[in-house]
Amino acid sequence: MQKKIAFLCVFVMAYTLYFIDLPPWWDGTTTAVTALDTIKNNINLYVDFFGKPPFIFLSLGTLFKIFGYSPGMIHVFMMVFSIAGVIFTYKAGEILGGKEIAYGASFLLAFSPMFIAQSVNLNFDLPSMALLMAVYYFYLKENYALLAIFGTMLVMTKEIGILFIAASLLSTILISYKAEKKSNKLRTALAAQLIPVIVFIGWAYGNYTRKGWFLFPRDSPIMKFDSIFNENLIMRSEQLLVINYNWILTILIICSILIWFYRQRESFDPEKIKMLLPLILFFFLFFITVAPIRDFNLPRYVLVLYPGFYLASAWAISVLSGKNRNLFAIIIVFMALLFAAQSAYSVYSPDPYVFLDPATQKIYGENPSLTLDGSGVMEINLRYVDYVKADIELIGFTNTTEPSAPLLLNRFNHYSIFGAANKGIDIGYGQKTYREYKELGDFYRSPDTIAYPAILVIENFNIFDLEKLYNMYNVTLLKQIRVNGVGADVYLIDKE
Repeated sequence: MQKKIAFLCVFVMAYTLYFIDLPPWWDGTTTAVTALDTIKNNINLYVDFFGKPPFIFLSLGTLFKIFGYSPGMIHVFMMVFSIAGVIFTYKAGEILGGKEIAYGASFLLAFSPMFIAQSVNLNFDLPSMALLMAVYYFYLKENYALLAIFGTMLVMTKEIGILFIAASLLSTILISYKAEKKSNKLRTALAAQLIPVIVFIGWAYGNYTRKGWFLFPRDSPIMKFDSIFNENLIMRSEQLLVINYNWILTILIICSILIWFYRQRESFDPEKIKMLLPLILFFFLFFITVAPIRDFNLPRYVLVLYPGFYLASAWAISVLSGKNRNLFAIIIVFMALLFAAQSAYSVYSPDPYVFLDPATQKIYGENPSLTLDGSGVMEINLRYVDYVKADIELIGFTNTTEPSAPLLLNRFNHYSIFGAANKGIDIGYGQKTYREYKELGDFYRSPDTIAYPAILVIENFNIFDLEKLYNMYNVTLLKQIRVNGVGADVYLIDKE
């Protein structure tokens, strides 16, 4: 079995090396710029610890300080979490269901198109997933010192981590309530899980005093007493249970549950439920508090649920194969090959919005707002490199324009890449804002608030915006940036 896990680790390292020079996607660039800024200057509590949990910024920034900035360093950083996610999924599965289920789940995770897409980009979701599985494994092993350490890292990586800590803490309380006597081990377990909670509460309060919100400036329907059964909940369910051939595994899980209930109705193992309780409660908390949020729309946000889903899938395949190891292995390999085909097609397809999986294609065709491209496909589609190259050329040009003229952006926050430019514009949660920026809407709502002349960057496909500008301002085209047909235009605008 160890050879199989070693194979998966080599597999992760192999495609990491293949993409080693690939620059990060737009959101990843924001994170890299912030990590660079964190270690360039003296640490500022207002900027570096609040707004967004700081663990990724501080750890990656430290690596940049030691080894220098490069796309390769970003990929090595993410590779560590990718390998950790596979290993801890295996170790947790080994405790829950044995080695067969363990390697089945870890194979499905390692070959998942979503997992591979996030492995080769810089984001918070994959590290959160890996740390979550580490915390779960130490929970199962009752290693409370490491649980406290990794739990603190988890909640300081992404806000979603506090839900899993809450799930594990609630599980400990519920299990101990049924126990006949309490012990020192129980007090140790509670203390270990309370440490991340206390750290998170301190950070959230700092957010409130410095940024004006506790967690993030978004409203969950449950906090506003709205129904959680909305189109966003459906979207999240589809992103977890359907896209990229996951619908096959969902069908297998449903069938196996029915078979299991029929076979096991008189022999129920409560110990297994106790071990699974943190994962079960985490899924429940996720879908009632986070999934229905309106702008929580990218598929990568459900990545923290993937190990649990694939553990359930491996168990389902084991049940349906009747403990036949050869049949079990055939099904796992078949699914891994489907996943690999989807990933390979996503990388090289000239159209990043076309999917091999017919179910994913149907969902996207009916509702493009699912943004399936944003995390599952586009980030490993090599065409996006053209966008990044265009941004880099754009920065080079804007650095040559009049330094005192404000640089205005039209719409998309991927221009946080300007944080590395001389004009120094940066936006997004937890980012350092060097100067005031204006969105395109401000040109129409309150043009008198803008200093002129100004440098305007506008995507080449927003022609209707350009027509409005010509009616309101003196507009001069300074530079047209194009890389294989994609890019932006740079204008000088002044009052008429």
